[in-house]
Amino acid sequence: MQKFLGDLRLAEIPVPGRRDRTMVLDRLAYGAEETADMLGDFIGTVKIGWGLPLLLDEKVLLRRVGHFRTRGIHVSNGGTLLETAISRGKAMQCLARLREARFDTIELSEGIIDIPERLKRSVAEFAHSNGLRLNVEVGKKNPGAQLSLDETVERISSSVDLEPDMIIIEGRETGTGVEIYDGAGNIKWDWVERILEECDSGIVMFEAPMERQQTEMIMRLGPDVALGNVSVTSVGALETQRNGLRGDTFGYSQVMPDLRSGPASKFIYYILSTRGAMDQTRIVRTTGVNRRTVQKSLENLIRAGVVTETRDQH
Repeated sequence: MQKFLGDLRLAEIPVPGRRDRTMVLDRLAYGAEETADMLGDFIGTVKIGWGLPLLLDEKVLLRRVGHFRTRGIHVSNGGTLLETAISRGKAMQCLARLREARFDTIELSEGIIDIPERLKRSVAEFAHSNGLRLNVEVGKKNPGAQLSLDETVERISSSVDLEPDMIIIEGRETGTGVEIYDGAGNIKWDWVERILEECDSGIVMFEAPMERQQTEMIMRLGPDVALGNVSVTSVGALETQRNGLRGDTFGYSQVMPDLRSGPASKFIYYILSTRGAMDQTRIVRTTGVNRRTVQKSLENLIRAGVVTETRDQH
């Protein structure tokens, strides 16, 4: 299909494989199906949130799921729905009904309850044996009962054994007070760095409901970062940010070389390439990255030959 002003685009959009990097949270509000029609090329998965499917007439739910699926979009349950079924001893019945309703992605979470390892493996085996995708969400929903960073990393590690398609880091709908977010919705970058050190970034998705969180993630982790709990109204804005077609990330993809280094190095390279030379103190102040990480990142960039160190002669 021909895109508007296609000759202005620097590359084909979306980049192959990038589509699966965006998960939209469907709250059953008006506009979700229309967004899928217009921007479905940029949506990998629609998650029908928490226990919302239980409110719908079955025919309405089937029609909604079918609408997304016919546009090549994966459809997932919300983890709370499966937690509810597990708490009532109906896990396998729930999974079977989700499959029959054409959900092709199963989300397994422990946001509210803790699930025995044996049952987690049963859920994973059901998904794998039925050709369904499996997403495992890590994190607790109650801001007053959060996992520590070490506990989060430990749960991520154990989740890898379930062979999931994606490991999702809890962010809820608000993006505040849970996992990688503080009470004001600011990203705790030390958590992000540690998580990405422990797990392949290709299977990690960060729930990032706020547009400013999405922008910061792209700036620091690159345009292919996997983001979840994206609102229906933010799909277009997010994709323009991924492609450098909005002010915050304008020119990002053009200046970013193929760096085989961590997200901090990429972010600092972008800052230097767009704002010019600066000393370490100014980099720390501008980026919010701690001095030790800045120094290590600069060493990586110098070694890669993409930045040059200069000495003050005065």
